[in-house]
Amino acid sequence: MASPYMNMSLPESGIPNAGDSYDYHQWDAEKLAAFFHSKGLGNYSDTLIKHKITGPLVPLLSDDDLKDMGINLVGDRLMFRHYIKELSRHHRFNSRVKSLWEGEEQVFYSECDKSCITCCGFCPIDPSTYKLTTSHLRVNKVQHVRCGPIPLCCFGATYLSNNIDLSKVDDVDITGIPAPCIQRVCCCANGKDVVEVESRFDKDGKVFLRLPQGDGEMVTNLILNQVEEAQKMDRGF
Repeated sequence: MASPYMNMSLPESGIPNAGDSYDYHQWDAEKLAAFFHSKGLGNYSDTLIKHKITGPLVPLLSDDDLKDMGINLVGDRLMFRHYIKELSRHHRFNSRVKSLWEGEEQVFYSECDKSCITCCGFCPIDPSTYKLTTSHLRVNKVQHVRCGPIPLCCFGATYLSNNIDLSKVDDVDITGIPAPCIQRVCCCANGKDVVEVESRFDKDGKVFLRLPQGDGEMVTNLILNQVEEAQKMDRGF
């Protein structure tokens, strides 16, 4: 009896490539077969579909599995192994750079505070920015010239970038800072949450994220989750 898969055609449109491999764990057997078809292994498209090899299963394929599926040519098995590694490599890279959270510094307590310090917006202040990926916390810090606690925004600033390896983070804490009493009364100002990220491997030792009140707990939990995952990966788990 002829296999129901033997004459199945694969459309050229929508064929995935390695650049799309961040989502390869979502591929069904047909889409995975289309990927290998685009790499010159189209003769085995029906075989992959027949054996229900999907995106989540393809990294588990061993050389013996490929033999059991009837892929007997050594060169073709090597090509399969090569492209499976390529998928995994692209997946790891895209996972590392994928943004899980992005935010910016809460510089002012209120609009009144902002208007006073920036001269009603004529001397704007750039906030520091934060980006959390699966493996790093990137802090682009803006350091303004200051007179005591007051930033002198018209006198410029320096810009520093710190890329913190989450596998080296020792502790993450959160502190709530209320707005000054006069601003709470007169301007309905909200406080700030300061998230402190500590790493003994970082040259500064600690990094502070100044966030709007109420955001600190969510960001702290996100960072702690990724620290745990990064440290597991670092230990080879």
